[in-house]
Amino acid sequence: MIPVVPLFRKISPLLVAFPVICFLALVLLFVDNIPWMDDLESFFGFLINYTSADSFSEKWRWLLAPNNEHRILFAKLTTLFFYKLTGLLNFRWLIFVAFGCTLVIWLVLYRIFRSMRLPLLAFLPVSLILFQPQYRLTSFWAITALQHLAVTMLILWALYWLANPSRSPWRFIGAILLQMLASFSMSNGLFGWVAGLGVLLVQWRLEGMNYLWRLVVWAGLGVVVILLYFHDFANLQGNESSVSFFLKHPHLVIFGFFTFLGGLFDFFPTLDILPRSILPTLAGMACIALLFWLFRTTMFHSLWQPGQKPVDRKLNHRRYFFVGAYGFLLVNAVVVAVLRPRFGYEVMLISNYMLYPALLVILLYLDGLSEFKDPQRLKKWMTSGIVLGALVWSVMYFHHLPLLAAQQATRQTSVFNQKHNELGFGAIIGSEYAAAIKRWVDTAKDKGFYAYPQNMFYAPYEQTLLNPAPPADPALKLLVHEMDAEFRVITENWSLPAGIRDACIVVKSARHTYLFPAENPYFPMHFYLRRRMPNLTARVLKSFMYPDTYQVGILVATSESVDIRYSNQTLIVR
Repeated sequence: MIPVVPLFRKISPLLVAFPVICFLALVLLFVDNIPWMDDLESFFGFLINYTSADSFSEKWRWLLAPNNEHRILFAKLTTLFFYKLTGLLNFRWLIFVAFGCTLVIWLVLYRIFRSMRLPLLAFLPVSLILFQPQYRLTSFWAITALQHLAVTMLILWALYWLANPSRSPWRFIGAILLQMLASFSMSNGLFGWVAGLGVLLVQWRLEGMNYLWRLVVWAGLGVVVILLYFHDFANLQGNESSVSFFLKHPHLVIFGFFTFLGGLFDFFPTLDILPRSILPTLAGMACIALLFWLFRTTMFHSLWQPGQKPVDRKLNHRRYFFVGAYGFLLVNAVVVAVLRPRFGYEVMLISNYMLYPALLVILLYLDGLSEFKDPQRLKKWMTSGIVLGALVWSVMYFHHLPLLAAQQATRQTSVFNQKHNELGFGAIIGSEYAAAIKRWVDTAKDKGFYAYPQNMFYAPYEQTLLNPAPPADPALKLLVHEMDAEFRVITENWSLPAGIRDACIVVKSARHTYLFPAENPYFPMHFYLRRRMPNLTARVLKSFMYPDTYQVGILVATSESVDIRYSNQTLIVR
């Protein structure tokens, strides 16, 4: 037992719940009913095709049809559940389900922790590391949330049941059902078969021949499901080219493996990728070293001499679970390191994937709690975990809270651009996907299951923005730098008010009006201190705009007033 001061023992439930409550507040504040990029095909396209299907077999085909490089059964079932319940497609609700998946992951980890009979305070690092916004592009984007979070939840629960040394078949059957759902909910779900195979191999070695039939059934079903997953799977997203990339750049793949696993320690995300990746790479190496040390000092002796297996069934359950969970994360890391560096090394630290490094650190922490017996050593381990968790939680909130606000501003302006220009939800002008998005959105509105949200920050003055531009203000000077894919617009010698809440660059022609959010309000110092900014800067993306000559203006909103004015500056999109 770890000695804990009585005061901390009393407030432990509040401390453990605090990160969860903060994260829930982020979901409530920053999630809107707005689709983005792959959401359109995955949810709009699916629901339109599913509701138009006449037969059960056709509906089933749309449930299992691939979207890009994944099948997304869990996401589609969630969409159907809310559609049948309410007749609507609401992206806020979908992301709330994803938050529920995170809670269930937390619950699985708590059940593992609870079997150790340690003070609740020792669980605080798990809450701090799991409920932080580094993986915001997983938690706050519907399609990625209902893939990564849902599949991780399903696999961890499957491994938890599979790891139980009980000989009752019901947990085994439940694990199979969860694993099958995970498999058809994202390609990462297939890694659960490998992880489960590791658990069953260890159980067969330590628990005896009774587990052989489970091993055979699991392996056989895994092969069948993997074959079914890739049946009629035409879109591999160019992954076949990753082998040639590996042969040309093996060092990037090897380092990428460690960078990915140490991604929780991406404490300097604004640096160039080389200096930025040094700390995560070293941290990934340290995590792997710690993992092998724990394995060598615990499981290795039991595997070498099964007679030395601990008699504590709960300890065995935890060890089997850790074997499977580590296996899932390591296979995931290998696949990402092989398939993704060809898109740029930055992908090793992209927000979409950062759930997995966080889980690795959590598992290592819980594994240490499970194996260490000396109270003083346990206390030092717990204290180190709390310090690390608090550091990670603070750093990630500092860096990623402004980015969440920027992400919300980008999506809200995308609604304006899509609504009034039929182009804004991430597609490139003239592309097939842009035409498909227009068709899906129009059909969804006609069928009545989606409507543009009305609570956008620009809603009170939306019509003013659409009206013909008033006479230009000669005092407003804007610098426009043209590049291949965008214009950089910067205000020059213009006094901006303090406490800016929202700011955009407005570009207007006789036929089109676009909003592009300013970047400065979301720089950490401006975001937290609300300082008076020297200027506004924004990226005006050519790929979203029809060819025309546009007048450039600004929209600046504070808590007290709104200023919309135009300059004499123009830009030409050819």
